[in-house]
Amino acid sequence: MLTRAAAVFLQAAGITLILLGLLHLLATPNIPHLLDAMPPLAYQHAVGPTTLNHVLVGLLLLPLGFSTWVAAGSANRNAVWARRILLANALTVATFPVALVIFMRRPEYYHATLFVAAVTLVIVIALCMLTAAAIMMRASK
Repeated sequence: MLTRAAAVFLQAAGITLILLGLLHLLATPNIPHLLDAMPPLAYQHAVGPTTLNHVLVGLLLLPLGFSTWVAAGSANRNAVWARRILLANALTVATFPVALVIFMRRPEYYHATLFVAAVTLVIVIALCMLTAAAIMMRASK
């Protein structure tokens, strides 16, 4: 029962990661407008890499979510390869909050409601994915 609940959660997490990847890609056209307040030279240096980063994150979230969803599916969840993918993907997602804390050092980010909500959600999802992946790994023993 617990293993099934863990697998269902991991499938939901996979779908969430796919949706988050699509959201990143859909939001990409707005990146230049978010940088409009920058001085022109700084804007020219920042717009390309910032847009590329947003696209790459979106693209990389798609296979991360898809592989999580497939590996947690009822046809695959008992396979050794699937459990390894679930653990690797859970560990990958667990790095997201750490990366946010390390690289988003400006205090104004931590006062923005949507940023705080997103970070909180990423932490909760990462902890739940790690727990669910551990349950799946333990079930194989």
